[in-house]
Amino acid sequence: MALPAQTSEVDAWEAVLRQTKVAVDTNADPNAWALGVTSTLRSSAVTLPSVELAYRLVSFFFWDNHCATAWKLLHTAMSLNLLPSSLLMALLSATVVPSRQLYPTAYRLYMELLKQLDDMLARDFSSLYYEKIMKSIDEVLQLSQVYSQKVWEPGVVLVDFVFSIVWQLLAASLDDEGLLDHTAENKPRWLSRSHDMNIDGPDSFTEKKTEQAEGFQKKNTAIAIEIIAEFLQQKMTSRILSLVHWNMSSHWGSFIHQMQLLVSNSSVFRNLKHITAESLLRWTQNIHEVVSHELKKKSKMETNLVTPAGSLMPLAGQSYGDSWSSLWLPIDLILEDALDGAQVAAFSAIEIITGMVKTLHVVNGTMWHNTFLGLWVAALRLVQRVGIILTEKERDLKEGPIPRLDTCMCMLLSITTLVVTNIIEEEEGQLIEEPEHSPTNQGKNKLALGKCHGELITSLQLLGDYESLLTPPQLVLVEANQAAAKAIVFLSGNPVGSGCFKYMSTNDMPMKCSGNLRHLIVEACIAKKLLDTSAYLWPGYVNTCSNQIPCSISNHVSGWSSLMEGSQLTPALVNVLVATPASSYLLNDSIALYLNYSIQMRPSFHEANIRCPFLKTYKSTEFMPMDFDGSLAEIEKIYEIAINGSDEEKISAATILCGASLVRGWNVQEHTVLFITKLLSPIDPPNYSGAESHLTSQAPFLNVLLIGISSMDCVHIFSLHGLVPLLAPGLMLICEVFGSCVPDSSWTLASGEKLTHWEVFCNAFTLLLRFWRFDHLPIEQVRSDATTPPFGSLPSPECLLLVRNCKLASFGRTEKDQQRLKRWPKILCFSVEPVFMDSFPKLNFWYRKHQECIASFRSGLVPGRPVNQIVDALLSMMFKKVSNGVKPSTPTTSGSSNSSGNALDDALMKLKVPAWDILEAIPFVLDSALTSCAYGKTSTRELATGLKDLADFLPASLVTIASYFSAEVTRGIWKPSFMNGTDWPSPAANLAHIEQQIKKILAATGVNVPSLDIDGDSPATLPFPLAAFVSLTLTYKLDKATEPFLALIAPAMNAVASGCPWPSLPIVTSLWIQKVKRWSNYFVLSASSTVFHHNKDAIAQLLKSCFTSTLGLGYGSIYNNGGVSALLGDGSVSRISNGISPVAPGILYIRVYRSIGDITLLIKEIVPILMLSVTDIASSDLMPKGVVRKPKKTKFGVKYGQVSLARSMARVKHAALLGASLVWISGGQKLIQYLMRETLPSWFLSATMFEQDGGESGVMVAKLKGYALAFFVFLSAAFAWGIDNSYSPKQRAEVVGLHLKFLASTLNRNGAMFSRCTTWKAYVSGLVSLMVGQAPSWVREVDADLLKRLSWGLSQMDEHKLALRLLEIGGIGVMGAAAEMIIGFEHRS
Repeated sequence: MALPAQTSEVDAWEAVLRQTKVAVDTNADPNAWALGVTSTLRSSAVTLPSVELAYRLVSFFFWDNHCATAWKLLHTAMSLNLLPSSLLMALLSATVVPSRQLYPTAYRLYMELLKQLDDMLARDFSSLYYEKIMKSIDEVLQLSQVYSQKVWEPGVVLVDFVFSIVWQLLAASLDDEGLLDHTAENKPRWLSRSHDMNIDGPDSFTEKKTEQAEGFQKKNTAIAIEIIAEFLQQKMTSRILSLVHWNMSSHWGSFIHQMQLLVSNSSVFRNLKHITAESLLRWTQNIHEVVSHELKKKSKMETNLVTPAGSLMPLAGQSYGDSWSSLWLPIDLILEDALDGAQVAAFSAIEIITGMVKTLHVVNGTMWHNTFLGLWVAALRLVQRVGIILTEKERDLKEGPIPRLDTCMCMLLSITTLVVTNIIEEEEGQLIEEPEHSPTNQGKNKLALGKCHGELITSLQLLGDYESLLTPPQLVLVEANQAAAKAIVFLSGNPVGSGCFKYMSTNDMPMKCSGNLRHLIVEACIAKKLLDTSAYLWPGYVNTCSNQIPCSISNHVSGWSSLMEGSQLTPALVNVLVATPASSYLLNDSIALYLNYSIQMRPSFHEANIRCPFLKTYKSTEFMPMDFDGSLAEIEKIYEIAINGSDEEKISAATILCGASLVRGWNVQEHTVLFITKLLSPIDPPNYSGAESHLTSQAPFLNVLLIGISSMDCVHIFSLHGLVPLLAPGLMLICEVFGSCVPDSSWTLASGEKLTHWEVFCNAFTLLLRFWRFDHLPIEQVRSDATTPPFGSLPSPECLLLVRNCKLASFGRTEKDQQRLKRWPKILCFSVEPVFMDSFPKLNFWYRKHQECIASFRSGLVPGRPVNQIVDALLSMMFKKVSNGVKPSTPTTSGSSNSSGNALDDALMKLKVPAWDILEAIPFVLDSALTSCAYGKTSTRELATGLKDLADFLPASLVTIASYFSAEVTRGIWKPSFMNGTDWPSPAANLAHIEQQIKKILAATGVNVPSLDIDGDSPATLPFPLAAFVSLTLTYKLDKATEPFLALIAPAMNAVASGCPWPSLPIVTSLWIQKVKRWSNYFVLSASSTVFHHNKDAIAQLLKSCFTSTLGLGYGSIYNNGGVSALLGDGSVSRISNGISPVAPGILYIRVYRSIGDITLLIKEIVPILMLSVTDIASSDLMPKGVVRKPKKTKFGVKYGQVSLARSMARVKHAALLGASLVWISGGQKLIQYLMRETLPSWFLSATMFEQDGGESGVMVAKLKGYALAFFVFLSAAFAWGIDNSYSPKQRAEVVGLHLKFLASTLNRNGAMFSRCTTWKAYVSGLVSLMVGQAPSWVREVDADLLKRLSWGLSQMDEHKLALRLLEIGGIGVMGAAAEMIIGFEHRS
C-alpha cells in the first residue's frame, strides 16, 4: 500500500485553522477537533507539542473569533500536549490581561488555567523541546530585556516567566482599583495593550459596563489575589519565586512595595475572608524562609533531635551540662592573646574582635543580647584572670614586666565597648542604606532602628546576675565606686545647692556606695551614647543607705571643673589633671550636689528608700538635668592648648594627655589616643620659613609625648586601638629630623635637666622600632614563619606604611566609617596622602644597612671614609679609662695610639655628629669589640662595660646591638662562652632549680619532655655574642626610665636564646632571676617556650592537653568540669607551690605558640588530635565503659540515646570551636589557607581516612568525625574572613573556591571510592550545610560552573535537597539550574 504524500507545512497550518473555524462555528467536540488537528500536523511532519500551534491558535481566537468554545479547545490542546502549556500561558498573559476590562470573562478563564501552572511547568520541563519553549516565552514577553539578563539560559527564563505571571496579576489588581502608580519604573509592560488589538470591538459575551460587570471585575481581582497567595504558598512556585528574592533584589523590592500598597489600600483585599494582611506580607517578605525550612527540617547537622515540646532543637543552643560560656570560648582566647603583649600588633583589636563576635552570633544562632552577654562575660573573665591583687607590689610579683591591669581594663571598658558600638553602628548604617536601594523599608526604618540597642540593654541587665565576675580589682575600686555614686546623684532628683557644698572630694562618698565592674561598663556605654541615664533605673543597679552620708564635706574644687571654668594651667592644677581622668570632674561635682541636696533639702529621702526604691518615683526623662558628656570637651580643650598654647602650656597639655586620661580614662581613651597620634604627626605650619625643620623648636613638647606613651601598657593601648600604622609616619619624621641634627645645642627643661636632639631621637627611634620585628629580615620571616597571627607584628616599616596608606585611602567610603566619624572629634583631621619610605631618606638608608647587618652581609671599612673616624672614636670612648690613667688594650681600626685623656677628648669631639652617622658605625664597632674580646685583647668585663657605655651614649644603639648579636649567633662562627662566674656570670646557683620548675609547669599542663634534662656535670655555655648580649642587659637597672629600652631588646634576646641549643634560654633565665627574684614566675614561664621550639612532641602534648581540659575528657582534677575555666584558669590568685604557680594549658599555649619554629606543624597535629577527641567524646557519651544503652523513653518521649547523641554533637562542636580558635590566633589567614589548600586534601586522600570502623557505633563515630571537621574548617574560615563581606571577600572567595573545587572534583572523579566513607560524606554534607545555612554570601562568591558540579556531586550522594539549596542561593549564574532542579525535584516527589 503506497503512503500518501506529505502535505506541505503551509497547507497544514491552513487546514488546522479551517478545522478550528469549523469547530468554533459548530461547537464541535474538542476531542474530535484535537484528533483532526493531530492527524493534519503529523501528516506534515510537524512535531508535537508544537510551538507554532500555540502562536496560531492564540492569534486566531483573540479577539476576532473569541468565544467559550475557544477556551475549551485551548484546554483540550493543553491536556493532550498538542502545544506547550507554558508558552500558551505566556501568550495569554500578553493578550488577555491587558484587555481584562473589556473581556473580564476571558480574564477569569485565564486565571482558572493559571492555577495549573506548576503542572504545566513540570510537563514542559520534561519535554524534548524545553529549550525551544523557553526561547519562545522569552520572545513573547521579552523577559531578557525586561530583567536585563546578561546570560541567556532556559532556567533563567523560567524564573523570569513565573515571577512575571505573579507580578502581572498583582499589577493588574492594583490597576483595577486605581492604585497603581503609572510611572515607567512601577508599571509592568505586560499591562500595555497591543497596538493591533481591536479595543473597540464588542465582548464575546456582549458584556456591558453595568453594576453587575463591575462586580464581576471585583471578583476577578479577588481571584487574582488568591492566586498570588497560592503561588506564594505552593512548594514549587514559592521556591522559584525565592530565587528572585535572592538574585533579583531590586525587582523583588518593587514587587514587595506593590504588595504593601495592595494590602494597605485595596478594598477588595480587605473583604477577603481567608487571607489576612499579616499572612500575605509574611509569605512575601519571608519567601527565603519558606525554601530554607525544608533543609532545616531534615538537616543532618541537627541530628533529627526533638525536644519535649516537639520543636526543633538547635545545636548551638544545647549545652547538656557544658557551660553556656563555652559557646564564646573563641572570644576568651582572642582577648587573652590580645593582652599578651609579646609583640606590638598593627591591626585594631576592635576590628578583629568585632569580626569574631559577628561570626559567633551567626554560628551559635543566638539573639544579640546573648552574644553581647557572652562578650561581656569573656572580658570580665579576662579581668579575673589578671587577679584581684591587693597591692601593686603583689601585682608586680605575679605579673612581671608585661602589660596587664591597665591594658586589661582598657580591653574591658574601651575596646569591648567599641566592639559593641561598631556592631550597633553597622546595623544603623545598613538601615540607612536600605531605603536607598529598596522602597519597601520606608515605613519601617524608624521602627527597626535601635534593635541592637535594646539587645544591649537586655545583656547589661542580665550581667548583674554574674556577681562573682563583677568584683573590681583593688586598684580600680575607687573608679567603680565613683560610677555607682554617679547613678545615685541622678536618682536623687534635681539637686540644688551652693556654698561650701558646691564641690567635694571623692573621698566624701558614701562608704557603702559599693561599685562594681558593671557600673563601669554602663558608664562606658553611656559615654559612647549607647545608653542613656535611664540605665540607673534598673532594679538593683545602685544601693545606698542614709547612715552612710558624711557629716562634713571637704571644700575641694575639682581640677577639671577649674580648667573648664577658665583656670590657668598652674603646676598644681597640672598635677591634678595628670592624676585624674578627664571624665571625673562632673562626677565629683554631682556627688557634692547630691549630698548637699540629700542632707539639707530631703532628709527623709533615704528613709523612704529603705522601704521602697526611689526608682519608682521618677521617669527616666527626669534624670538628665546635668550634662555628663563633658569629658570629650575637656580633652578637646587640652588638645587645643597643645596646638595653640604657649610653649610651657603645650608641654603641660602633653603631660596631661599622657596621664590618667590615657591610661585610666576609658570613656575618653579612644579620643585621647587619636589626639596624641595627631600631635605626633606634625605638619609644616603654613607661615614657617626657617632653614631647619620646625620640629626642632618643639623638641621639649614632642619629648614629653614620646616618653609619656613609651610604657608597655601605653604602647599596648595604642596597639589595641589599631593606631600603630597611623602613629608610625609621625615617629619616622621625628627620627628623620632629630637624627640628622648635630648635638651642639640643648633645651633646659622646667626640672633643670638638659634635653638634646639625640634624646628626642632615641625616644622616638626606640618607640618606632617596637612596632615591627626589627631583629629579623622580612624574607626570613616569610620563610620560617609564613603565617600572620591577628595580633602579630609586621615584618618591616614598609608594611606599616602600606597598612597606613590602605586604611586611610579606603576610610570614610562605607556607612560604617561614616558612623564612626560621627563620634570622632570634629577638630581632628589626618592627611590621607600616601607615605613611603622614600620620604625618609636617612631612615631608609639606615634600614637598608640594618638589613645587611642582620644578614651578616657587611662590607669592610673603606679607608678614608668619615665613618672610620666615628668607629675609632666610639671604640676609644668604650674602652679608654680617664679616671686612673690606666691604658688598657683598645681595639681600633686605624692602629693609632694616644694618651687616654687626649684620646677620649678627641673621641668625644669626633662624636658630635648626627645620630644616623653613629648608628651607621655601630656594626663595625661591635665587630671590632667582639673580635678583640674573642682574641683576649679585651676582657669580658671590659666588653660588657664598653657596651653599656655605648648604649648610654646613644640609647638608640641598642637596636643595632640587639640585631647584630642576633645575626652573629645565627652565623655560628664564634666559640661558646663558659658561664663560669669568672669570665662571664654564672647561672649555677639556680639553673637546676629553673629546669625543675620548667618541667613542673609543663607537667601541670600534661607536657612531659624528659629528653630536655640539663646535664649538671657539663659546664653551662652560651654562644659568645649571646653571652655578651645577656651581660649587657644585666647591667641595666629595672626602673621606669629603662623600661622602654628593655621592652625593645627583651623580645630579641628571648628569640635568639630560644633558637640556641638547649639549655641556653634557661641559662639566661637563671641569670635574670638572680637579678630580679620577684619576677621568677614570669621568667620561668617565658623560658618554658624554648621547649616547644626544640621539641615537636611537646607541641602535640600541649595541644592535646588543651582539648582534654576544655572537653572534660581527662581524669586529673583540672579536667573534671571542662570549659573555659579548665582551659584558661578560673581567675583566682594562684598560690605558689614549691616556688611555682600552676599555669592553665590555654594560657601556656598563648604564651609559647610564637616560639614554635614551623607553625604549620600546628595544623598537622591538630587534625589528628581533633579526630582523637571525637572518638573520646563518643566513647564517653555513647558507649561509656562498654555499656550498651537500650533506647528508653522519658516521660516526654525523648530517648536516652538521642540525648547522648545530642550531647556528643554539642561537645564535638566545642572541640571544633577550640581547634578553629587555636589555628586562627596562631597563624591567621595564611595558616587557615594552608589548612584548606593542603592539609585537609592530603588527609582525606591518606590511608588514615579510609580506616573502616565496624558496627553501628563505628559508623556514628565516623559521622561525628566528619561533622567535627566540617565545623572546624567552617569556623576557621569564618574567623579568618568573616561571615559577611566586611573582611577580604576576594581572598575568601579564592580559598573557599579552591577547597570546594577539591570537593567537587573528588565527588565527580572518585565518587565510587568515597561512597562508602562515612567521614567523607559527613564532612562534605556538613560543610556545605553550614555554608548554605550560615554563610550564603560565601556560596554566591563561588564560580557558577563549580557550584553546578558540586551540586551534581551532592546529588550523587543522595543529598538532593542540599544540592538544590546550594543552587538556590548560589547567585544569578546558577539561578536557572536551581529552577530546573526545583521542578525536577518536585516532579519526582
